[in-house]
Amino acid sequence: MRNAKSLLRIGLGLLLMVALVGCNIDLNVENKNAPDAERALTTAQDIQNLVAGTFLNYFYGTHYYAPSMTLSTMADEGSSSWGNFSMREMSSVPRVAWNNSITYDADYQRVNLSPWTYLYRAISSSSDGLRMIDKGKDIEIDGVDHTARLQAFAKFIQGIAHGWLGCFYDQGFVMDETIDLETTKLDLKPYTDLVAKGVAALQECIALCEANTFTLPADWIKGNAFTQDDLKKLAHSYIARYLAAQARTVAERDAADWASIKNHADQGITADFLVYCDGNYWWSGLHYLGIADGWCRSDMLHVGTADTSGNFDAWLATPWANRTSFYIETPDLRFTSGDSTGVGAFDQIGTDYWYKYPVPFRPDRGTYHFTFYYHGRYWDHLLSGAASPVPDMKASELDMLRAEYWLRQGNAANAATEINKTRTTRGGLDPVDAADGIGTVADKPRITGSLWATFKYESNIELDRTGVGLAWMNDRGWGDLVQNTAIHFPVPARELEVLQLPSYTFGGGGPGSAPKMMPHIPARY
Repeated sequence: MRNAKSLLRIGLGLLLMVALVGCNIDLNVENKNAPDAERALTTAQDIQNLVAGTFLNYFYGTHYYAPSMTLSTMADEGSSSWGNFSMREMSSVPRVAWNNSITYDADYQRVNLSPWTYLYRAISSSSDGLRMIDKGKDIEIDGVDHTARLQAFAKFIQGIAHGWLGCFYDQGFVMDETIDLETTKLDLKPYTDLVAKGVAALQECIALCEANTFTLPADWIKGNAFTQDDLKKLAHSYIARYLAAQARTVAERDAADWASIKNHADQGITADFLVYCDGNYWWSGLHYLGIADGWCRSDMLHVGTADTSGNFDAWLATPWANRTSFYIETPDLRFTSGDSTGVGAFDQIGTDYWYKYPVPFRPDRGTYHFTFYYHGRYWDHLLSGAASPVPDMKASELDMLRAEYWLRQGNAANAATEINKTRTTRGGLDPVDAADGIGTVADKPRITGSLWATFKYESNIELDRTGVGLAWMNDRGWGDLVQNTAIHFPVPARELEVLQLPSYTFGGGGPGSAPKMMPHIPARY
């Protein structure tokens, strides 16, 4: 078995891959090619520079075209029959297993390779910085002590990176500054451990924010000069997201600690968390090609839930192979709507979902990919050359988590209040109330119906293309993924090769596949 200790060095930006070897990893053999962290981090400025770049690693590891666009199409939020980023393969029907092979197309491999590479780089760099502080290095720059600020930010990064890894992979490595890679053997841990580590690190960030006063430089999280209170709210928000999003099944989401989720949501952000991209280092593939109508459109399984004409019901009743695009008639102001006769005279131009003819996809790859609609809410990112603000979390995500909490508590009135915040404002729709009935988590998303149905509708529409993979994570916990969609991803094949472990995968009817819907649920898939 090959040995390495180079995960420590990734934070220095010298490696692209996490070079941990073996499920039980012997890290006692010296890597002569890796520089010593203590020699490289000689000054407080060196340490700060290292940690300051970690959010960019998190952002790139999630918002790049892969996995962001792939996950959107797997959730049938976006639709694309192009092969790029494995979108066609992972969103076609019948669903196939993820090809976790080192011989798979390099562009496609990025789906589960990029998050592993960049999020562990972020964890490694933040841990290096914290380790130097633990060894007595104060972060004093220009006569000002910034130690607490750096500690809080590093814990924030450890938290969001571990949390996202736990929501995406079936297993991974749990790391922090207390692990001595010269002597410690690391084991692959299940996703629940990854999320638990992320939550614990975010709790440490919150404690540091409560005990100190500081402001982050605006280039650490591009465009956001967050105070300690701002960072604390953001940490609470990510805890709420990950505690809910980690669920792989309906049963796991049912069993989530919803009281804790609501508690953290209540202490979370009250304004959208935006990253102010510059089109250079900072940009979002999800909001660039992910909204370009020739690349990725809005799936009819997603936008059709807004239809009130009966066209969506007819589409659902059609066999998959014969499905194609149709016109939506809806009072929801977020949609271009009207004219089911197909002559193109629309009486409503939506704020979020726009119409365009013709469909750019190839019919031989499945007309069920066809759709006249694409998502335009973040169109500025494409028009500006990726130099515009994009969301990683919206305040309305926390509204939806609170709504789900109240639905699970059987409190229809409070759930309706949360749902109506965006439904009646941005959507211009009639409010829902307790008279609509709570329904059950099995209810399918629809513009009208039970509170569960309208809640899921509002979540899907309002949070479209916000948190990377959010629709996929929510749908698997609600039981709304198309049958045999992969519910999580394996450790990347290249990493398994280094670890000398056999390759494995998920989806396509094998392990880790979304189940067939229960017989009593109206046919959707």
